[in-house]
Amino acid sequence: MPKIRIVYAIKSMPVGGSQTHLLQVLRLLDQRRFDPILYCLTGEGALLDAVRAHGVRVIDGGLRKHFNGVPALRAILRMARVLRRERVDLVHNYLLRANAIGSLAARLARVPVTLVSKRGCHERHGVELAGARLGNWLANCVTVNANAVRDFVHENERCPREKMVMIPSGVDTDRFRPLAAGDHKTRLGLDPQRPVVGIVTRMRVRKGVEEFLRAMIKVRERLPAAQAVIVGEVELDDELRAVVAQGGLTAHLHLLGRRTDIPEVLSAFDLFVLSSHDEGMSNAILEAMAMEKPVVATDVGGTGEVVRHGHTGLLVPPKDPVPLAAAIAELLASGDRAVEMGRLGRRVVEERFSAHAMVRQMEDLYVKLLQQRGVVVADEAVSDAVPNIRGEHA
Repeated sequence: MPKIRIVYAIKSMPVGGSQTHLLQVLRLLDQRRFDPILYCLTGEGALLDAVRAHGVRVIDGGLRKHFNGVPALRAILRMARVLRRERVDLVHNYLLRANAIGSLAARLARVPVTLVSKRGCHERHGVELAGARLGNWLANCVTVNANAVRDFVHENERCPREKMVMIPSGVDTDRFRPLAAGDHKTRLGLDPQRPVVGIVTRMRVRKGVEEFLRAMIKVRERLPAAQAVIVGEVELDDELRAVVAQGGLTAHLHLLGRRTDIPEVLSAFDLFVLSSHDEGMSNAILEAMAMEKPVVATDVGGTGEVVRHGHTGLLVPPKDPVPLAAAIAELLASGDRAVEMGRLGRRVVEERFSAHAMVRQMEDLYVKLLQQRGVVVADEAVSDAVPNIRGEHA
């Protein structure tokens, strides 16, 4: 019996939370039962080589212009042709643009099952909101990664609750685990004798980079030894550089850029911070907790479903550096309490947020939806073959 052919559609594959999650799904999906293809609308992104390295075909959707009007129509028709040619059983779309374009293309190609993935609580308006609702309406199922996301999508995008399935985000607890003591700080150019407070993020206002910087300025008023670290594609504009300089943080702030050695980087942290204005369920916070790092996080989206206040970390209101600074300073000064929070956080991730369990739930959902649509699928592995590594154009 042939394997189940799945197309995962996404706009692009930069280093980001949803993209890293999708890479993890592609890596762990049982390729004895499933034949995954990544359909990247723009054909761009730093993670595409990693996708190919896991034996997954990548198809470049060829979309180089705006996601509206004639270019969008052409993108829909082009993708529909690919879906028909590849005889796809199921399409799973990720993020706003692919949710709309991929769902329309799947409907035109008469793909048996279409899913869209919702992984955040970012409020949409106008055309974006209409596109989100259209993708939800066309899909057979909407996957969400937190109860808070399900509530948000129901209220903001009018998606029926019964159409949504909650599959929590997961982290690879074998890769993200406490590492042996070493010179992790020194390797990153940090002072090994001083505490390190860090975030892993991208340069977006809603990721709360400014609040983190202002909080660290306040933290250093109480704990002048503290070092601040930002990991990710973050460049400070003139306004933020002025904030850093005026607050005396310049010599104590380290911008590490995009990294592929995240476990080693997190090992240098004494405390992990999530300062986002909105979130679904942050992969970064799960990775930090798996590394036994105590966390301070803004209480947004599904974060409270991961971090239990006072037990595995501290939760604070978003968009306010004052309580963020107070919580950071509290944990830096707490000694054994922070260490115990880190240990408990690892236990929570192992019990509830395993990447392997997440992917198995996704596989079970795919089979169930296909069977409901009358598609005959194998219950067990049918082949040990792995698809050839190659790139394609639509």
